[in-house]
Amino acid sequence: MSKVDSHIEKARALAGAVAVMNAFLIPLLVAAVGLPLIGELYLVTFEPAPWAAELGPYLAIMIKLLSYAPAIAAVGAVIVLSPVLVEYHEGRFTSKKASGAFQWAGLLALAAFMLKLLIVPLAISLLGGAFAWRFDPLDIALMVFASSVLMVGSVLEAAAASLKAENDQIV
Repeated sequence: MSKVDSHIEKARALAGAVAVMNAFLIPLLVAAVGLPLIGELYLVTFEPAPWAAELGPYLAIMIKLLSYAPAIAAVGAVIVLSPVLVEYHEGRFTSKKASGAFQWAGLLALAAFMLKLLIVPLAISLLGGAFAWRFDPLDIALMVFASSVLMVGSVLEAAAASLKAENDQIV
């Protein structure tokens, strides 16, 4: 076995291990976001705080759903990466499926960032809630990371198209 084959096997094994870890952690992540959301929706509907009572149940529910939208988009980004790990574990490092999933994960992560930074605070204030614009350096890091994931997906898609074109010329 050559050194390259050894590295490929290690990468495949790592992808398989991370895929198993993802299969275990994704339901926990969904629960970590979903259960508090359900609890908060219950509270604003049946035991509203003064602000929710003043706005009414429909607007209070909309505000709570909007406040969780960035987390839901981020969870979606993590879930969308699962096929990438399966593809890598099977040795298909430049497949269209993997590159497409990378691009979707990057887009969802960027959507989470935009929702958190701009859309949700503005929408909540338009619905009558308090305008709360929170920005910290981690947001910049997440935006750069999400953009990088999107770029990696694009590069992998270009590499897959290039390999396919080369193989088509050979055949």
